[in-house]
Amino acid sequence: MAGFTLFPAVDLRSGRCVRLEQGAAERESVYNSDPFAVVEQFRASGAEWVHVVDLDAAFGEGSNRPLIGELAHRVPVAIQSGGGVRTPDDIEEMLEAGIARVVLGTVAVEQPEVVPQAVRHWGANRIAVGIDARGRQVATRGWRAQSSVDLIALGSRLVDAGVRTLIYTDIERDGMFSGPNLELAAELAQTTGAEVIVSGGVRDIADLVAAAESGAVGAIVGKALYEGRIELADALARTRPAKTS
Repeated sequence: MAGFTLFPAVDLRSGRCVRLEQGAAERESVYNSDPFAVVEQFRASGAEWVHVVDLDAAFGEGSNRPLIGELAHRVPVAIQSGGGVRTPDDIEEMLEAGIARVVLGTVAVEQPEVVPQAVRHWGANRIAVGIDARGRQVATRGWRAQSSVDLIALGSRLVDAGVRTLIYTDIERDGMFSGPNLELAAELAQTTGAEVIVSGGVRDIADLVAAAESGAVGAIVGKALYEGRIELADALARTRPAKTS
């Protein structure tokens, strides 16, 4: 479990904390209208990172970027954030707002030349790429557009472009409590040599422990926290590496 990081998730839509099932906007559950309280609770439970997704920006229906920047300034926790990041200007705006790591998605498929430019300019520690897939095929634009791009092939190209961190989401498992797809996550990590954070389907602490033991460097968990299936402080304690004397 060396180096494993647990990322509690905040998905923002119209300024509220929501979760979607399989990324479907019409299957939305609103969990809290105060994202500051949610992120502060995560911090108080021991989280060092929080994963924040701007769903409005991902869907092309607005932006929560000022709110995310305010979260980064008001709560002493590292924010990893994506959703609707399409240009170098978007990346710069987010990093200047205090976001610790920006997650690229659609742009990595539609404008792949942006990725190596971003890594060279801001560093591999500040840039991650999300690979969101149904089966092995990558989806883009808030998961509404389906491509024919294979996730492993994309991951290999991204690593060749200098990317170190990939966030792999199995869309069909997201929000469904069906367990994360650790098999494909492991294949992605082993084939590309990337550090892979797994997302989608986490249902209990056993899933997080399995992710940590599988070689993933981190896992994102959302719905299981909001619905009380996982207690964050306990999950953090179970997945952090044991201290050696």
